[in-house]
Amino acid sequence: MSNPATRRLFSAAALFTLLAVAMGSVVCATQSGFECGHWPGCDANALLPNGPLTAALFKNPWIEMVHRTSAILAGPTALIAAVVAARRRDAGALVKVLSWVAVAGAIVAGYVGRGVVIGQRFPAWVSAADLGSALAAMMATLVAAVAVRRAAPGTPAVWAPSRQARLAWSAVGVLLVMHLVSLYAAGPGSYTRCMSWPVWGLLSADAAGSLPLQYARFALAGLAALLIVAAFAAGPRARAAQASVALLVIVAALGAFIRVTGTDDLGAPYSVATVALLWTLTLLAARGSLLRSHTRTIPSVDAVATSRP
Repeated sequence: MSNPATRRLFSAAALFTLLAVAMGSVVCATQSGFECGHWPGCDANALLPNGPLTAALFKNPWIEMVHRTSAILAGPTALIAAVVAARRRDAGALVKVLSWVAVAGAIVAGYVGRGVVIGQRFPAWVSAADLGSALAAMMATLVAAVAVRRAAPGTPAVWAPSRQARLAWSAVGVLLVMHLVSLYAAGPGSYTRCMSWPVWGLLSADAAGSLPLQYARFALAGLAALLIVAAFAAGPRARAAQASVALLVIVAALGAFIRVTGTDDLGAPYSVATVALLWTLTLLAARGSLLRSHTRTIPSVDAVATSRP
């Protein structure tokens, strides 16, 4: 799996899936999901320039079409990667399973996304399945890409998570639960349903949602923040660890600004930063869990000393 073409294929699958999820969050934050009217194309008159520049990020059909394009690219690329992994004996079980998880996630997210555009109404659990599938696909393609890059010729990468990786995985899991809980906590039309951290009382619509789940969201957000900081402090100051903390600060700052001003004009960058944080945490966890297959663990000085009689 050390073939450069294979590495590029899996990297492309991870990139397209990340773009699809990020643009999906922007579509939600800008309410651009219904501007084309049908799927997969868009009305020609809808794509013509219209409105002042300040409204460019609100109900914009181009945002919806960029999201669709990235999603359409992500699905086939993930499928090709899965077929390549299935045909290679040195791919390893992890890469093979994750590749098909990504394909399944892309299918579910694409089906529900199309239904929403053409006017179908789905219950909350379907929306949760849609979001969960998209996030699962994003993380699966990323972990598979890291595993492929760390495999030696004829030998898959070794799964041996460090303490930092385990903390990062814990943060990823808490964030996933938090985002899925948000779909049940949000009131009708609330921004809470988008990829976001809790912003208390942003919209009056949230009053129609579940108050206990709103409190649960804040508890989960606090726990996730603690785990992110703990992961940063637990291991080497890798760029992914530094970026995770930086993105946590950005997300908190944007959330505070939205809360103080009472407007969601910065909803798009807020949602993108949220997706970027989840992606970066997954990257940190994957890199700390997958060793190069030719790597051998070298006993530490302390371990050698304590093993002597």
